[in-house]
Amino acid sequence: MRIALYLNAVLLCAVLLALICRNGGPSLLPAAWAQQTPQPIAGGAGLFLMPGQLSPSTWGCYVMDVDRQTLMVYQYQPGERMLRLMSARDFSNDRQLRDFNTGDPSPRDVEAWVKKEKDTSKIGP
Repeated sequence: MRIALYLNAVLLCAVLLALICRNGGPSLLPAAWAQQTPQPIAGGAGLFLMPGQLSPSTWGCYVMDVDRQTLMVYQYQPGERMLRLMSARDFSNDRQLRDFNTGDPSPRDVEAWVKKEKDTSKIGP
């Protein structure tokens, strides 16, 4: 009887250890920097902010104004302890483009292939 109780305690400890060490669960070891989840987009009232790495050694943030349909990029200048506006763009007209700067195959080619495939599947064997 005593051996069964000890065996039961050992098995419960093994289950607890498996639950603690599984992926996605709490961990006893600190996560590496590269393993951290990306920062969520913060926003409200038509403005959205997303931190980002602009180059291997520079950081900044992206700000999107939904109401004015504008995207801005700010770079953090560590020596000056300032954010500097690097770029701004109105994307209202960009959204109306369908085939800008697309390589091969073009969207029209893909559309034709899909139509051809649908037509041949209607014929059957």
